[in-house]
Amino acid sequence: MRKATLLAATTFAFAASVSAARAEDPPLLSGARIEPVVSQGTQAPAPLGVFGVGLLNQGQWAVSYAPVWSRLAGSQIGTSPAYAEYIIQNVYSYHTPGSVGTPKLLRMVPSSFEFFGQSVSAAYGVTKDVTLVAATTYWEKWVDMYTYHAGTGPSALLGTSTGHTDGIGDTLLAGVWRVYHDTMNQLNLNIGFSLPTGDTTANQTLFVPKNGGSYSYARAFYGMQPGSGTLDFMPGLAYSGVLDQWSWGLAYRGRFPMDSNPDGWRYGAWNDLTGWGGYTWLPGFETTLRLDGMTQGRIGGFDPLITGFAQGANPYFYGGQWVSIFGGVNLAGKYFNIPKANLSLEVGLPVYQNLNGPQGARAVQANMALTYKF
Repeated sequence: MRKATLLAATTFAFAASVSAARAEDPPLLSGARIEPVVSQGTQAPAPLGVFGVGLLNQGQWAVSYAPVWSRLAGSQIGTSPAYAEYIIQNVYSYHTPGSVGTPKLLRMVPSSFEFFGQSVSAAYGVTKDVTLVAATTYWEKWVDMYTYHAGTGPSALLGTSTGHTDGIGDTLLAGVWRVYHDTMNQLNLNIGFSLPTGDTTANQTLFVPKNGGSYSYARAFYGMQPGSGTLDFMPGLAYSGVLDQWSWGLAYRGRFPMDSNPDGWRYGAWNDLTGWGGYTWLPGFETTLRLDGMTQGRIGGFDPLITGFAQGANPYFYGGQWVSIFGGVNLAGKYFNIPKANLSLEVGLPVYQNLNGPQGARAVQANMALTYKF
């Protein structure tokens, strides 16, 4: 991890908090964490990356700090790895501003991405069946880039550089409503909006092939921007169940931009479906395992100031399908002498990726949340 600001750590995860996070994902909101209510019969400790399962008691508050770290390594086209030597000899930039009518081979290929987000959230129990949530995230993003000149092949390498952006991301406002529960089962509906509080005009410095190789300070690629710039509708539904020490659940969450941002583009619609199982070893000590599937469309439109013959500058090289597996643990604060707190951890690895590429491939994601209720 990079610099002292990278602490530890999925995307909305949320999954936001989702979760999230690829270089090509929208800056999904992490850490909107609500703890389950033990006193109301259906206590199903959900994994950290699942939003909309827990509820607060009427009049109760909860605040949370949730860092998320993710790494991408290498590139993929569809389900196959795409190495730099192949990309610079075979992939043309047809959809990048400035290349229309004169498509050229890509000249800049990322070797890795690292994202680090720090989310803060607050939740309030309006009634025993309705909880309101607000959350936002501060993002730091890095990309390591290979730059090639007009020739092809490994000898065409001009140099390497690292681009960096940071800033406040988008802000979530959501409500969770429990529509049904009994002693074993619970069904919650959640409806929210992502507000465009994040920057979409951040710049980065990279080594580019212009003039035989030079540094350029210009608008960062779409996935490197801290925000999306759009007002997004975010519906969700979460079923959870519990029997003795066992718990389980299934949850859906979507994110749908309502229009393009002022810079002329919007992320593709995002859909996430996750299922999990959990086991309580001791009161307040649970482990979970979940499988997460996500789809996202390509970016619509383009920003005329995001240019260059790099895959990140091409809105066509965003979106795809992903399946990941996550293991997690929930630990009550009584185990570290803070009874009103809760610590959650989750680490995920990809098991399937089908990318609109070339595009950075997921390698690992880690999430953490520290929640305090009062």
